[in-house]
Amino acid sequence: MGGKEKQGGIWLLLGILALIWGSSFILMKRGLYHEEVAVLTPWQMATARLSIAWLALSPLLFRHIALLPKHWLPLLGSGVLGNGIPAFLFATAQSRIESALSGMLNSLTPLMTLLTGALFFGTRVRGVHVFGIALGLVGAAGLVAFNSKDGLPSWSVYAVLPVVGTLCYGASGNIVKKYLYMLPAEATSALALTWVGPVSIGLALGSGLPEALRTDPNAWRALGYVAILAVMSSALALVLWNMLLKRTSALRASMVTYLMPVVAIGWGLLDRETVGWQQIGMIALVLAGVYIVSVAERR
Repeated sequence: MGGKEKQGGIWLLLGILALIWGSSFILMKRGLYHEEVAVLTPWQMATARLSIAWLALSPLLFRHIALLPKHWLPLLGSGVLGNGIPAFLFATAQSRIESALSGMLNSLTPLMTLLTGALFFGTRVRGVHVFGIALGLVGAAGLVAFNSKDGLPSWSVYAVLPVVGTLCYGASGNIVKKYLYMLPAEATSALALTWVGPVSIGLALGSGLPEALRTDPNAWRALGYVAILAVMSSALALVLWNMLLKRTSALRASMVTYLMPVVAIGWGLLDRETVGWQQIGMIALVLAGVYIVSVAERR
């Protein structure tokens, strides 16, 4: 593949992933609520999401299951950090904060990718990287601090959960890039989910989900949104993400979160969420930090 064709393919994957993952926050909201009334719990949504995603990719196991014994440890790390833990963190956060804010905070992923790479994977970090990370963290702290409706400080511990989720995403991206680069993208995706999918089925059945589906007609509608979320954002997007990691660095691949806040904010506005100027300013700081790190990485 020529250089221009390769770059075009990378940008195409980035665009598709931004659209899919940027829309995941509003889908989570729809999976939790129906007309502002809680339908599914965060635990039910997270376990159902992981279960459906694994079932969607499970046919690939017939072809790739032989790879699991040799690569089980990094696949375990990728499955737990890249899928399992974030699913519960973002579902819980979505029950208490707006989807636009979740999307904004998710833009910290590139900085967390660099941070975990430096701490655990031998990635070289220079002063400009530290400056970019610090700038992004200041922006993230501001997003957590300011209430979008009145602009006054309003700290919420639930807004910290997406930040922890981006830390997990950063670690997972480095694991895939360093230890699983030789595997087909679909194999990495299906095998990583195998560590969390079957367990999630049991957890979903024990979470009261069957009872909710039996007694609340809106629960089936909510589960439908969760199914779309699982198939698109957790199954298909995971394969595309691993394809992207095979073509470029973990840091550059994580730049998909540049575009995700735009999609998430757009959906939030369409859903009558409020986005204040303070939050816009903080997201600008986050993106500035990510941009500085990106430029430093290219040079």
